[in-house]
Amino acid sequence: MRPDVAAFRELDTLVRNLSDQLATYRRRALSSEQRTRELEQQIGTATGALQELRGQAEALRSARDSSRAEADRLQKELEAARSELGRVQSAYEEVAARSTPEGIDQELARENAQLRARLTDARDRTAQLGERVRFLRQQVGQGVER
Repeated sequence: MRPDVAAFRELDTLVRNLSDQLATYRRRALSSEQRTRELEQQIGTATGALQELRGQAEALRSARDSSRAEADRLQKELEAARSELGRVQSAYEEVAARSTPEGIDQELARENAQLRARLTDARDRTAQLGERVRFLRQQVGQGVER
């Protein structure tokens, strides 16, 4: 399996998991809000357990706030993951476009041009080395010391 496809699938799985977690936190927040409303109604009718109900309501508000904060954090992670997913998708599309016969031909033509340039450079360096060897042989043949 190609690495970009594996990364794309992994990122897609992460996005789905984050979406599920976000939905869970949202449900919990809504449930907490509903429970808070119920407790506030009981406070109006029940005078004996007022302090206990206020404590429960505060705990639920705190749970709701932490759930909302967690939901916000997960929302930001989801947006970041979606952004990353878009980046990976565009990279995948770019790779897919290069995998077409025309893209492969263009890539091969570019590689051939690079190889020709390297071959020309090697030919020039070989010619220079041959000239140096010929010069040194002439010098050795004439008895000149370095």
